[in-house]
Amino acid sequence: MARKESCLLIILKMLLMLVLLIALIIAGVFYIRDFLNEYFNRGETIEVPDFRGKHLVEVFKEKPADLMIEKRDEKCDPRYPKDHVIAQYPEPGTRVKKNKKVLLTISLGSKQVTVPDLTGKSTRESALSLLNAQLKEGNHAYFFSTKVPRDHIVTQSPLPFSTQSVNGSVDLLISLGPAPVRGFLPNLAGKSINDAKKVLSDCGLKLGKLLYKKDSVHEPDRILSTKPSPYEVVNDGTTIDVLLSSLTTQSSPEEMKKFSVLDNSVSLTVPDKPEKPSTSNDDDNPEVPVKPKSTGIEPPKIILPGEDKTATKKPSVESDASENNPSGENKPSGKPENKPEGKAESGETTYVTFTMPDGFMAKEVKFLLVSPQGRQEVYSDTHKPLDQIKVKVPKVPDGKVQVYINNILVEELSL
Repeated sequence: MARKESCLLIILKMLLMLVLLIALIIAGVFYIRDFLNEYFNRGETIEVPDFRGKHLVEVFKEKPADLMIEKRDEKCDPRYPKDHVIAQYPEPGTRVKKNKKVLLTISLGSKQVTVPDLTGKSTRESALSLLNAQLKEGNHAYFFSTKVPRDHIVTQSPLPFSTQSVNGSVDLLISLGPAPVRGFLPNLAGKSINDAKKVLSDCGLKLGKLLYKKDSVHEPDRILSTKPSPYEVVNDGTTIDVLLSSLTTQSSPEEMKKFSVLDNSVSLTVPDKPEKPSTSNDDDNPEVPVKPKSTGIEPPKIILPGEDKTATKKPSVESDASENNPSGENKPSGKPENKPEGKAESGETTYVTFTMPDGFMAKEVKFLLVSPQGRQEVYSDTHKPLDQIKVKVPKVPDGKVQVYINNILVEELSL
C-alpha cells in the first residue's frame, strides 16, 4: 500500500513541475517579445491610434504623418459598413518607430445577393422567393389594377436581378384587383317590392332586409325609404334594406332608426337625379345608377375640387337633348354620339406628351380633356417611373389637357 501511494505522489510532483515549466516558458516569451520590441523600437516612438470602426477617409485624415497605412485584407462583415476598419495591427496604444506600417482589415459590408424577379407572383410565392434569396419583405403598397390579379406583385424595389445586402428589404407594390364598380343608389320610393327587385338587379345590387311601418296614406307594400339612402354612392353587390308601408305590421323603432323617413308625411315623388337624361317612359326604363364623383379609389371619372358635385361624367348628345328637350323626345343634334361639345367639326387632333416622374413604383395616370363645355377622360393607364406617354387628343377651342397621377393634378397643358 505504501508503495502505491509513493507512485501517485511522484506523478503529482511531475505534473506540478510541468505546469511550472509551461508558465515559465510563457512568461519568457512575453518578456523576450517586450525586450525585442523595445530594442527594435528604441529611440523616438509614436503611439498607434485606434482606427477600428472608422472609414478609410477618416483614417488617413487622423493618422500621424510618420505612420504608414497599408491594407492587409478585405472581408464581408455585417457589423461594419463598406470601407470601414474591422481590425488593425499593431494594436491601438502600441508604441512604434517612425514610418512603421499599420496593417488594416477592411470591411466589404454585408454579403451581396441577387434580388429575384417577383413580378406577377402571388404574395405567398414572393415571400418564399425572398426567403430563399436571404432577403425579407419591406414596405407594402397597394392599388387597384385590371391587368394584375388580386394579391399578386405589380412591381418591386430594388428591381429584379440587382444586388442587395443579405437580410436586406425588398419593397412591393401589390394589386388589389379590379376596382369595385360604384354608382348612385336609385330612388326606389313609391315602387312595389317586385319593381324594386328588378331595378336593384339591373344595377348590380341586392335586396336586403324588409322592414314595415304602419301607414294609412300609401298603398300597402310600397317602399317608403331605403338604407343606404337614395343617391348615396354604393359598390356593386351592396345589400339594400327597404322600409315598406303596411296597414297592420310595424317593425321595432330601433330597426327603423336607420331610415331617414319615419313619419306619415313621406313624399314618394322621385327627386331630381344628378344630371340623368330623362326618357319618354320611366316604367320601361328602370333607373340605372350613374357614375359617382371621385372617391380616391381608382374612380372612372375625376371631378376636380370646387366643381359642381352633380356634374355629368362627360358632355354628350344624350345629356344635351335631355336638358333642352324635357319631354324626353330624342331629336337629332347633328353631332356624333359622345362627342364633347366644342370639338372641332373638322376632326382635327393633336398630340400631348408627358414624362412620368422618377420613383420606384408604377402609378395610375389619367388625361382629362377640359373645355368650357365640359370634361372628358381621354386616356387612363398605369405607367412606371420615367415612362414617356404620348396621347392623341382632339383640338377643342379654349381646351386644355389636365394630367392626374393617382387622382392628383400634376400638370395642365393648353391645346
